[in-house]
Formats: sequence, structure tokens, C-alpha cells
Amino acid sequence: MSSSIMLIAGGTMRGSEQFLREALKRTGAAQPTLLYIGAASGESRPFGMMMIATAKLAGAHRVEWPKLVGKKKDPEGMRKLLREVDAVFVGGGDVEAGMECLKAEGIDEAIREAHARGAVFAASSAGSIMLGERWIRWPHADAGDEHAETFPCLGIVPFSLDTHAEGDDWVETKAFVEVRARETGKAQTAYGIPSGGALLVAGKSAPHALGVPAMHFEAQPQGRARELATLKVAAHD
Repeated sequence: MSSSIMLIAGGTMRGSEQFLREALKRTGAAQPTLLYIGAASGESRPFGMMMIATAKLAGAHRVEWPKLVGKKKDPEGMRKLLREVDAVFVGGGDVEAGMECLKAEGIDEAIREAHARGAVFAASSAGSIMLGERWIRWPHADAGDEHAETFPCLGIVPFSLDTHAEGDDWVETKAFVEVRARETGKAQTAYGIPSGGALLVAGKSAPHALGVPAMHFEAQPQGRARELATLKVAAHD
């Protein structure tokens, strides 16, 4: 079974509510239940409470938030809910820290199993990047791209992506495709979702841009990143 995935750039609560409402509709449930994953923010209470409020405005009947950080963390509760809920929302924060937390608690595989059974997924900002295939890291703050490497993410969608990075002309997105092309010796691509936009992935179809057009970048081995095309906003089912 294939589920729908809503990858939200974030930036505005109204935009996030709109896209999350569309994701919840795709569960087909009259009273959809949603699981919030706050690992990337270290289970930040302000982040979590804002997300829960947005989810309820978008139509979630019940929102569950078992923690993966702190004294009251509950990975078993998280695993149980991943087998039951209609929808899963991965919150923003830090991509690498979020992935390390999910792997340390053994939640990454449970998330993939939830996707395989047909749960609808949505995510915002760093959470959207975590649903992709890979992302980039540098060994220290002063390291150049020649020292950067990529690391695996959840792979819920079959591509890598960045979010709301239009302000710096997608510098990390471009670095990612260049570094990944160097690692693999093959051409690599990644999407960029600007603020106020989202990508919807339904089944095996190509992603649809929602809200605003999305970017698509490519790099050849030893080459510089270039923009392949702009993914225009299109009608969707």
C-alpha cells in the first residue's frame, strides 16, 4: 500500500494548516488521528504545542505526542502509535540531530513500517528533509564543501530535498547535490521547497508543487550545481 506524503517548507502557520488539512483528508478517516514526532527539535514544547494547535485546526480529531528525548521519553509508546494512527507529522528543528535520535531509539524502522502500511505522512522544514533520502553535514563550522559528506535520512520519499532556503539562494541544496555527485560518481538531484510551499507525493507519481513553484537542482560529478527546472504549481487529485 502506498500513502500520500506532504512535504511542507514551513514559514507560515496558515500555509502549514492548509497543507496539513489536505494531508489529513487523504487518510480517508472521518476523525483522523495524528502522531507528532518532535525529535528534530529536542521535543521543544513551543514547537510541539504550535504543531498540535495547527493539526487540530486542520482537522485532526486526536493528536498524540510521545517523547523521544528527556526523562519521560516513551519510544515504546511511539512504536505502538506508529502501528495505529492515520497520519504521522515529523516536526522541524535539526535534521542530523533528529535522525540520530530516531536511530538511537530504533524508531526509524517503525516509521518506515508505518509508511508501508499506508499511514499518511506530513512534515515541516527539517522534518520534510528527514523524510527524504539523504542530507549533508560538515565536520565543523569552518569546514569547506570539500570536507562535507552526506548521510542517510528516512527515505520515505525517493529523493532528497531542502526547504525555505531561497533567502541564501539554496546554498546548502547546491552543496548537497555537488557533494553527493562526488560521493557516487553519478549525477544527483534535489528539490527545493520555498517558504509558503509544499510538495505532495501520492503513490508512485511525480511530486506536485503546492502553494508556490518548487526548485529542482542537479550536479554532475566534479561539476557545479545548476537549476534543472522550476516545478510549477499543478492541479492534484
